[in-house]
Amino acid sequence: MFYFIAMLLGLVLPAQAEEKPELPPLHHLVGIKPSTAINIPDSFKLGAEGELICASCHGLKDMDKTPIDKVDTDSADFLVGGSYRRLTGFCYRCHDEKKTQRDNIHLMLDEQGEIKKKNCTFCHAEVPERDKLQTIADVKLRLPLETICLGCHLKDPHFNAVEHQVKPAQEEMLKRIATNSKQQGIIVPLTEKKEVVCVSCHTPHQYGVLDPHTPPGKQVKTADLEAGVDYQEHPWNAVFAADKALRLDEFNKRHKMQVKFSYQRIVQETLLRLPAKDGQMCLVCHDFKD
Repeated sequence: MFYFIAMLLGLVLPAQAEEKPELPPLHHLVGIKPSTAINIPDSFKLGAEGELICASCHGLKDMDKTPIDKVDTDSADFLVGGSYRRLTGFCYRCHDEKKTQRDNIHLMLDEQGEIKKKNCTFCHAEVPERDKLQTIADVKLRLPLETICLGCHLKDPHFNAVEHQVKPAQEEMLKRIATNSKQQGIIVPLTEKKEVVCVSCHTPHQYGVLDPHTPPGKQVKTADLEAGVDYQEHPWNAVFAADKALRLDEFNKRHKMQVKFSYQRIVQETLLRLPAKDGQMCLVCHDFKD
């Protein structure tokens, strides 16, 4: 298919198309000039006429002359800029990420402060009565508590997320959760099996959807929910980077990656029942004196 299109564009001759195997489905078109809506980084090479070429995306030497089955896709130079956790991370080097995003259903209040009821029904079978204190069963979730978030989010959206989605090993921790959540004036929902899930620490509702003076509605107030979690550079970054430079270099060589280190501090937390950056949320479950 790629070469058929290329033939129509006059990029290859019919005889050449027969000799070359078809490229993978996700392969990007080459031989075309990027539109003005595309932002090509300086490190991405273009052809003599400003068109996309193999070297625009790939850093492997003579890749265009290498048989497809011989291309080392695990090489750190396979994609320009090193290995990427997700392919879309590479795509967003040129394409505008915002134009590909889904609506943030957690933005539940309109400009007048009224509920966007359509957003409620992504998770609830019907719009709950928010002025009434209700149990999990009463609010009629479309999926079980342990899987409701996975329709949109990964199971491991941040460090240690998966490790937390278990039943506490000690009954003492369950007692601590009950005591500390009551003292803090929050709720910490658990599954029927007493397992910790995403909504144990996070609330899916924008601040003000539920009365913030009640346990279900008490949460960290986020100034810009659309921006999400926000960080800022920290003066200690140079010290931390120097301390880890040797180990990071060894890691990158071993795994053929180009991971970079940056020590930052959280300046804005998102959809949390209590602040986590100072440990308040952690102390609901954990006792670090033990």
